Amino acid sequence: MLAAYYYRLRQKARQFDIRLEERVGERTRIARELHDTLLQSVQGLVLRFHAVAKQMPSHDPARRAMEKALDRADQVIGEGRDRVRHLRDSALSLSDLSAAFDRVVEESPQGSPATFKTVVEGSVRELHPMVLEQSYSIGREALINALRHSGGLRVEVEIAYDPRHFRLRVRDDGSGIDPGLLEKGGRSDHWGLQGMRERARKIGAQFELWSRPGTGTEVELKVPAATAYRLLRVKPKSSWFRHPSGVDR
Repeated sequence: MLAAYYYRLRQKARQFDIRLEERVGERTRIARELHDTLLQSVQGLVLRFHAVAKQMPSHDPARRAMEKALDRADQVIGEGRDRVRHLRDSALSLSDLSAAFDRVVEESPQGSPATFKTVVEGSVRELHPMVLEQSYSIGREALINALRHSGGLRVEVEIAYDPRHFRLRVRDDGSGIDPGLLEKGGRSDHWGLQGMRERARKIGAQFELWSRPGTGTEVELKVPAATAYRLLRVKPKSSWFRHPSGVDR
């Protein structure tokens, strides 16, 4: 029975590795195309507008307005390159989930009155790259929603490394979500809730959302241990009792 269990775990790990390789290949292709087409084309246009701006009188208000717009365009191109780079190596930057969520809060627009904290339970274990990526994406979406829309005073992310499963929770004490909106599965022109559910299905995870008006919202992702954690090599235990010939009894 134990051998069959580990065989199924190895099968599951191989399936995830194949899917991860396909996903990484697709992300790399998209990143390459974005860099070679869109970003390069926009950079070319910016250079042409720079050339036009230089031909305008230095005191011309239109030139100053154009230079200001071009400065913003340069910033946009820089942000685009950062996003492309993120497509290539996001798994590496997410190795510490707690720190990754701290960065989300730091990079979110200021103005939310909520205090934020992260709670980590259990001994930290290495997550399968696909589980790591999808868990981060789900947590990030839930965290940004809580910071921007809940109106609460406290937002908390709980990361639990349980022997039976990996669990991620994002909760707030804000205004909650309209029950009618939850029944519809989210706003018709927004894909946040639907996207979180789809990401959870990709990794065979359980996704739950609890919310009532005035009592806050809690999002929970639960991934079975066999799927969530990287397999550890288990060394066979040597017996204390050995036959004189050297064969275990």
